[in-house]
Amino acid sequence: MLSSVKFKITIIAFLIISLIMVLSTWRDIRGTEQKLLDTQKEKVVLLSERISHSIMVLMLKNKWKDLQAFIEGLTRDSGEIGGIRVYHPESGLIVASSSRTDIGTKITTHDDEMLKKKEIKNAYLTEKNGLRYASKLSLIHNQTACNRCHGPEKEVLGVLGVDISLADVYASIDELKAEHFIDALIGFMLIGGGLMLVIGLLIDRPVKRMIRTIRRIEGGDLTARMDEDKKDEFGLMAKSFNRMLESLESAKQEIEMCHADQMQRAAKLASLGEIISGIAHEIKNPLTGISCAVQVLQLEMAGDDSKREVTTEILNHIRRLDRTVKDLLNYAKPKPPSFSPHQLEDILNKAVFFVYPEAKKHNVKIDTDLMGEVPDVMMDSDQMQQVFLNLMINAVQAMLHGGALKITISKTDREMPENDKIMELLPAEGAVKIDFTDTGKGIDAEYLDTIFDPFFTKKSKGTGLGLAISRRIVQEHGGEIVVKSGVGTGSKFTIYLPVMRGGKNA
Repeated sequence: MLSSVKFKITIIAFLIISLIMVLSTWRDIRGTEQKLLDTQKEKVVLLSERISHSIMVLMLKNKWKDLQAFIEGLTRDSGEIGGIRVYHPESGLIVASSSRTDIGTKITTHDDEMLKKKEIKNAYLTEKNGLRYASKLSLIHNQTACNRCHGPEKEVLGVLGVDISLADVYASIDELKAEHFIDALIGFMLIGGGLMLVIGLLIDRPVKRMIRTIRRIEGGDLTARMDEDKKDEFGLMAKSFNRMLESLESAKQEIEMCHADQMQRAAKLASLGEIISGIAHEIKNPLTGISCAVQVLQLEMAGDDSKREVTTEILNHIRRLDRTVKDLLNYAKPKPPSFSPHQLEDILNKAVFFVYPEAKKHNVKIDTDLMGEVPDVMMDSDQMQQVFLNLMINAVQAMLHGGALKITISKTDREMPENDKIMELLPAEGAVKIDFTDTGKGIDAEYLDTIFDPFFTKKSKGTGLGLAISRRIVQEHGGEIVVKSGVGTGSKFTIYLPVMRGGKNA
């Protein structure tokens, strides 16, 4: 639940909307509060002007003594007026007040500071004894009509201070906040429910349907398909998924067909191997007897006997048949490799030694190159030497009119881009690479995929088992053999063998 996309989207959207609503509500409350306070300031200004006018009328009528009663009555009749006071501008002593106990006392520090700063044109907010007020200070000027009693010397006769209580205003503000809080809470609940409903219909339900379809496919039902009826992104996703599934199903069928063909082919080859093994054994023993008998006859012949040439040719054919029988037996019932650590250079040098006479006969130059430090490889030296001999003999036979065979040994790893595919087949991070590059006639592209098949050969002589046996030996060593060739450009056979690690092949 908590990790679902539906829950995460709902929470994020809810938080964003909540933030917007909180900011909007706060702005609304602050604006309303400011308007109410400004209204109270305007009210205290108008009230101050009215009181100032009334005071001036009382003074002109010489009813100064009625000022105290006027102030008390005005305060008593109005529930908003928090206090009215008139004080002397120089001494700061209160001479009339809505509260008789204040008469004769000094004005508040705040009023005194405001008076000294002469900031009395506008109303202001203040707090007295824990209560908040909108206040206004007004100067009572010495007008011409006042000169007969006060003389013309003083410019200001007194200062009027009026306070209007803000208790009702802040009570209204608190009530407004409570109303906004309730509205916001209801809004949050409605928005949250709406989001859950919309997300459930538009996102959660299609996703759950997709998940159910995927689980059916995981269970092996490849006929399951997602609904493509929607015109939104889910519809496009469903179409893409169904196309991908169709491609996978088609690929699976091709793999199954290929696997069935390979299994059938393997069964045929296994049966053929058994037959070949039996036939080879039946041929090998009589062939040995025939060879011995012909050799005995040849020993009894005179040196100039004309039949000696015939017996020599018979022995050559017997040796050829013997090699063929050995190849058949090696392919049908190969001997398991016996692994031990060896230097590839040593095995290669022995193979070159045996091939050198044939190469010299065909004017083929063999060049070997050890590139850098090459680690030991776990191998069967005799079998690997057979692989090297097969590849070198094939190369020499492909250059009957002369040429060059270059053999290089080097260490390679997965980091080299040209080795990405082949290295994925090896069980090691690193490998030793042996390249056999000749300048022969090359191989037709149509035959590159079949040259490692048993009994495939384009030569007039041979069984077509040399490369098949070589590949099997290399693969039994945990390696792989690949070929690149083109007609007229020569061929390059490459053997990959895994390097040693901890006394074993990596």
